[in-house]
Amino acid sequence: MDGGQTDLDLRRLRSFVAVAERLHFGQAAAALHVTQPALSRQIQQLEHDLGVVLFHRSSREVALTPAGEQFLHDSRELLAAARAARNRARRIAAGEGVLKIGFMLSSDITAPLHAFSARRPEARIELVRLRWWSQATDLSDGTADVGFVRLPVDSDRLSVLPLYRERLCAVLPVRHPMAGEAAVGLRDLADEPLLRYAGAAPAWSAVWNADPRPDGTRWRRGPDVHDMEEILAYVRAGSGVVFVPESVAAVFPRPDIAYLPVTDAPPGEVALAWDGDRPSPLVETFVDATRTTLTEPDATRA
Repeated sequence: MDGGQTDLDLRRLRSFVAVAERLHFGQAAAALHVTQPALSRQIQQLEHDLGVVLFHRSSREVALTPAGEQFLHDSRELLAAARAARNRARRIAAGEGVLKIGFMLSSDITAPLHAFSARRPEARIELVRLRWWSQATDLSDGTADVGFVRLPVDSDRLSVLPLYRERLCAVLPVRHPMAGEAAVGLRDLADEPLLRYAGAAPAWSAVWNADPRPDGTRWRRGPDVHDMEEILAYVRAGSGVVFVPESVAAVFPRPDIAYLPVTDAPPGEVALAWDGDRPSPLVETFVDATRTTLTEPDATRA
């Protein structure tokens, strides 16, 4: 023993459980297909490693000590955990297990999830919220196995399946002079400060902030925002305007907020992304399920 610690041998644990359940070395040896002397040596070595006596032995009977009774309970749990770990590894190798799917606000995931579950009913799904500033990192480091993202993603490692394009809406307070219009152009808001998505990659911000504008001019800088709650608070306070995808606007209706389609901002693109360096049968199945349910070539969604 080293400092009171020892590594438990699963073979010895199984031998101990076999003896403890039968309280007979001969019967346990027969069940394990080993000789009785070999089994006795395994139990003696286990007791030596643990530093405790597990059995009271006499010429007529074998009985568990109090330490042995507790160790029997713990050994059963350890062996069950080992079997579960082995089975999980085998299931994952066979393409089963858990699939962690990243999603954004308003992600259109219902149809792909249903299609995937129909093909792989044994697989368990975990949903992971993706943020614009970390979507590529979360997919590269395994936080999510596959995810719905808004392009561009700042990573050369990710494989990407384009899905559809999404128009932008300007988010304005209802008291804004333009709030009653059916739509708005970027020039109509040129004098407004623009709320900035904090932490977003420059290429991503250029698309979803429409900055610079198509004519090359830049917005006045407004506060940085981290989530939709901050966006709505700043907009209500008159601190600036911001652009969000139309699907996000539909998720956050507010009586004091106006969402106006932007007529001259290029649409952003929604895609499915995953780490191509980590092949997975579950990811492949989900990608195919998404391809068959969501891809709309040359489509722009409202």
